[in-house]
Amino acid sequence: MCKKLWLFCVFCLVCLCGGQQAKAAAGGMAEVESLSVSIGTDGFCPSVGNYARIKSYVSASGQTVRIRLRIYNQKGRYVFQKLFDHRLGMYLDYKWNGKPSKKNEAKAAAGSYVKDGAYTVEAAVMPVNETEPSSLKTCQITVNSNAASGSSGLSGAKTVPILTGDAKVDYMAEAIIKSAKIKESMSDDEKVRRIYHWMTAHQKHTHYSEGGKFKKYYKLASSKKKIQKYKKANDMKLKQGSLIYNYDSKLTGVAWQMERRIGECTDHAKIFKILCNHVGIESEICSGFYLNRNGSKPPHSWNLAVVDGKTYYYDVDVEIQNYGKGQGDYYWYKKTKSEAKKTHKFVSICQYR
Repeated sequence: MCKKLWLFCVFCLVCLCGGQQAKAAAGGMAEVESLSVSIGTDGFCPSVGNYARIKSYVSASGQTVRIRLRIYNQKGRYVFQKLFDHRLGMYLDYKWNGKPSKKNEAKAAAGSYVKDGAYTVEAAVMPVNETEPSSLKTCQITVNSNAASGSSGLSGAKTVPILTGDAKVDYMAEAIIKSAKIKESMSDDEKVRRIYHWMTAHQKHTHYSEGGKFKKYYKLASSKKKIQKYKKANDMKLKQGSLIYNYDSKLTGVAWQMERRIGECTDHAKIFKILCNHVGIESEICSGFYLNRNGSKPPHSWNLAVVDGKTYYYDVDVEIQNYGKGQGDYYWYKKTKSEAKKTHKFVSICQYR
């Protein structure tokens, strides 16, 4: 199988903010680079099974820093606070359930959900032994008890694209998205379906470590100007708050395989995740063993993706290997956990940044 294991944003579903930035970082200082909050069009309804998804990236430039997450009420007093310690930089992905923290400035009851109204989400860099942030970003959200609640609230929330930050990888991902004819107006399920089919029809399961010559489909070496232009446009979108970079080197290492449309199971799982994240869909990589009919259990990697607030499992590598052999397309598409366990033994879910 494989050799390797492995407010409410005014009219927006996603409240992504360029926000305000205090004491703008300069000359290698730590900086909050991006901040977004995923909620529904009518705002966020705190309820069982629902949460506001807060994402931020902090570049720490080698410093040891604390990242402070706060949510302020209309009076400017924070109802929620959480601190994260990190060095070198951090991609923050936090799910807020709508309840105040135990100790909060607004003296709101920690056991109850916050009241309706406008709130400010803030991500800030707190240098060690400092009481004031050196950099911060904010954005506005609206808490609305009349908005969709529970899983319906999650299914109605949209997230911004999360790119790797590697211009070559993101350039190829964009080319694939266009080739798969994916449009922003499509449902999440349709986006994932098109990604899955494109990979099934175009990627090849290849043990490239054994050597060989492979065709290059994107010719990155001769596309430097196009890639630079694409990166410049993305950097502008980053500043405007319409996308996020996660800078995950574990994912960008698959550039060689993407250019040649080849790979083993771990490579295909990484590419699937990159493409899903590229169109604003949460995806992770699962690792474990594939349970063959002959009783063998080779190490294997596959994916999960969150569609309309629910988690499903996808094994594009198995599909690639069996495509055109009578199995049919979408054979291993959108499985539940119980269905997945019939042929896959889960060992871990790799939470890439």
